[in-house]
Amino acid sequence: MVNINHDLVEKEIIKTVEEINNILKIEALVNEDFCPGSLIMSQVLITAMVRIGRILQVTIPDSCYIFHDKKTQKQLTIKEATQKLIKEAINGNK
Repeated sequence: MVNINHDLVEKEIIKTVEEINNILKIEALVNEDFCPGSLIMSQVLITAMVRIGRILQVTIPDSCYIFHDKKTQKQLTIKEATQKLIKEAINGNK
């Protein structure tokens, strides 16, 4: 597992979402406050999560979708998704 820290995870999520935006020709500013689930289909974001997990060398549980909060029914920003991924990666990879 890569040494997981907030900056590394956030940077990788931003990079991946920017690549998706370029492919889909979505003209949106991608930063830590961007909410990918508001513009990108969840099927695409699930594929992105697998890629992010592979690059960071962590397993994201199948039951975890980092871009949405089930409890609040809210699409998460990249900053919030970063926190969720770190929490899931630490708990899921012990």
